[in-house]
Amino acid sequence: MDEIQELLEDFLVEAFEMIEEMDQDLVELENSPDDLDLLNKIFRVAHTIKGSGSFLNFDKLTRLTHHMEAVLDKARKGELTITPEIMDVILESVDAMKGILEYIRDNGDDSAPDIDIEPIVVKLDAIVNGENKKEAESESQESSNKPKIVGNINLDEITLENADEIDLDSLEPEELDAVLEHLVELRNKKEKPKKIGNINLEDITLENADEIDLDSLSPEEADAVLEHLVELRNKGGKTEPKEDKKEQSQEEKKSEETKEEKKEIAPAKKQELTQEQKKKEVRKAISSVAEQTIRVDVKRLDQLMNLIGELVLAKNRLIKIYNDVEERYEGEKFLEELNQVVSSISIVTTDLQIAVMKTRMLPIGKVFNKFPRLVRDLSRELGKKVKLIIEGEDTELDKSIIEEIGDPLVHMIRNSVDHGIEPPEERKKLGKPEEGTVWLRAYNEGNMIVIEIKDDGKGMDPEVLKRKAIEKGIITESEAANMSDKEAFMLIFKPGFSTAAKVTSVSGRGVGMDVVKTNIEKLNGIIEVDSAPGKGSTFKLKIPLTLAIIQALLVASQEDLFAVPLSNVIETVRIVEEDIYTIEGKSVLKLREEVLPLVNMADIFEIEKVLEPEKYLYVVILGLGATKIGLIVDRFIGQEEIVIKSLGEFLKGIPGIAGATIRGDGRVTLIIDVGTLMKLAKETHNKKIVTESLNEAKKKKEKPSDYTVMLVDDSAMDRKIMRNALEELGVNLIEAKDGVEALQMLKNNEVDAMLIDIEMPRMDGYTLAQEIRKYNKYRKLPLIAVTSRTTKSDRVRGVEVGMNEYITKPYTPEYLQNVVRRNLGL
Repeated sequence: MDEIQELLEDFLVEAFEMIEEMDQDLVELENSPDDLDLLNKIFRVAHTIKGSGSFLNFDKLTRLTHHMEAVLDKARKGELTITPEIMDVILESVDAMKGILEYIRDNGDDSAPDIDIEPIVVKLDAIVNGENKKEAESESQESSNKPKIVGNINLDEITLENADEIDLDSLEPEELDAVLEHLVELRNKKEKPKKIGNINLEDITLENADEIDLDSLSPEEADAVLEHLVELRNKGGKTEPKEDKKEQSQEEKKSEETKEEKKEIAPAKKQELTQEQKKKEVRKAISSVAEQTIRVDVKRLDQLMNLIGELVLAKNRLIKIYNDVEERYEGEKFLEELNQVVSSISIVTTDLQIAVMKTRMLPIGKVFNKFPRLVRDLSRELGKKVKLIIEGEDTELDKSIIEEIGDPLVHMIRNSVDHGIEPPEERKKLGKPEEGTVWLRAYNEGNMIVIEIKDDGKGMDPEVLKRKAIEKGIITESEAANMSDKEAFMLIFKPGFSTAAKVTSVSGRGVGMDVVKTNIEKLNGIIEVDSAPGKGSTFKLKIPLTLAIIQALLVASQEDLFAVPLSNVIETVRIVEEDIYTIEGKSVLKLREEVLPLVNMADIFEIEKVLEPEKYLYVVILGLGATKIGLIVDRFIGQEEIVIKSLGEFLKGIPGIAGATIRGDGRVTLIIDVGTLMKLAKETHNKKIVTESLNEAKKKKEKPSDYTVMLVDDSAMDRKIMRNALEELGVNLIEAKDGVEALQMLKNNEVDAMLIDIEMPRMDGYTLAQEIRKYNKYRKLPLIAVTSRTTKSDRVRGVEVGMNEYITKPYTPEYLQNVVRRNLGL
């Protein structure tokens, strides 16, 4: 049972692949009906599916493919020309074959009660016999469920086994003739002749079988040769001498019990022996070059990809630790060896990641292959002439993305054929060829794949699009007036927008293109549209190669870190507050003759403003299709390869957040969902002015009593000396006796400067400074070391951990006052 199940699985995989390829080849054949090589290729595929289906006892599938094969055989012999009407019937047969195969996959047999092949069989037979298509259709309706009845006899009920029960004397002459003819037909089906067509089966042995040209045989001849070879294999590989034929005929006269035993054994032997022959034939038909492959469950690949993701995180952590160690032990001999190990692990991890990603990659042709048929059927339905040109079908994409882009591309192609390409009469008047052309291209561009859909149709007029959008209440007249052509083209992706004059089964309801935009944005993709009235339109879909591991720009907004997908980052700029303009209550940035809306990231996510703005502001220019915005952040961290992790059940669905990643230092960083962020930014832009937002964080301090200084020393006497020296300045003074206490007080008080001793219990001054500098909030907080340590290495260590000044004991009160004044700006 396991062997049969394995064979069935192999058959289904190969059959679906072959039928998908045949679907594409048939559309190509319609355009090149004289291409004999293509016709032979299609014929071989049909014959292979029929042979394999017959071997697995799928009678319905075998019957359908047998009749379709007869049409193809007649065409390849030059006795039939493939017309669009004939191609309609053949494609209908292919659709039925797909349905039957899907039923086999789900249920294990080919009964498929919802698929009636009889009308199709009648049409195919009519084509073979040269009958009119309409006559064939009417015949098919009459004969699809009609039993074979002559007089009072139902021939379908008569078999060779029950023939003895018929009372021949009681039959009318017409009934008798019909019964005898029916029995002869059944007998002929059961007994295989030794000569089929031009082939004498007695001349064929297993030794000379390789000399037979299978491509030149008719379907009946090929089937007979194959079954004859199986019989020879069963008998040991040789044809029987003529003397033995008498013995054979005597053996056939043995008891009925022996016959029944033989009947039970024969099918099992036939299955066992035909397996290798069938596989050999399928392999011949599909490819002349055998590929050594292994099928792997997708779940295993997903698990492997997750493990690679964890390995990448561990690699980032290792690099961070190495950088910390290098700073602390600069010049040590072991660093060189450690550097070699870290570099080696980094290279191997990257190579392994690329290798695993490639195992998940599939050629985009898997999606593209169904579009020739789609365009062919749609153009016939709309009465248009359309040619589809496909390029770059070998370009590879991650399997998960391949599964997601199929439906958006169907909408895009249908849109190009329906809205883009004009009817033949209109094209003729415009001086264009009657046949329109749609190009479907795929190519790599950095870490992105670009899918381009282009047509030579009527194009889009931005003014017409604006008027339609105003009519439907999608935009206002003032928005239309300020809208660029590229922004107008993007209106077609708005829900409910349609330029169709009437609603049809193909278009006009205003759904479809908005779904395209939503699905592409879910993949972190971008859509670009360009069009010229009278010349055509071009749609570009830019999609990342994989969704598991991406390149990101790490930024900080106040004390929070975020990762922005690099595919959406157009550029980064540094500006001053004077570069920000306010127009009609909205903040904008003028960048190289382009005016961009400007939003503070802290305002979008409502982050508490604890950092005062610096002289320079950092802006990330984000792009999504034709839309651009400037996003103000507090600082750039850098570019990093990140692994996307889910936020889990309780946190998923947070607006503007796509997931999270773990950085090299072990901190969790949120990943921006650029599509949602754009919508949030638009809402924030309408109600918050950036300059006002920046001033919220500015806290004016006009007199010394507005400032607070913390004195950190384990010696009460030293703290008193510092207090006496600084009281004259008029600043507020608070005290802590060690680093642990100082850190706690810092979190509960607003401190403007700290005087820190180095030698202290529980936490020394160096460690305290390191801990303080971990917080963005205290990045600019003046830290002044006050210590008796005077060596050069101590001073260097102080600078490394983040000390601003280094005062050695003893010191004068005036010197201490001057240092504090300078750091507070008094």
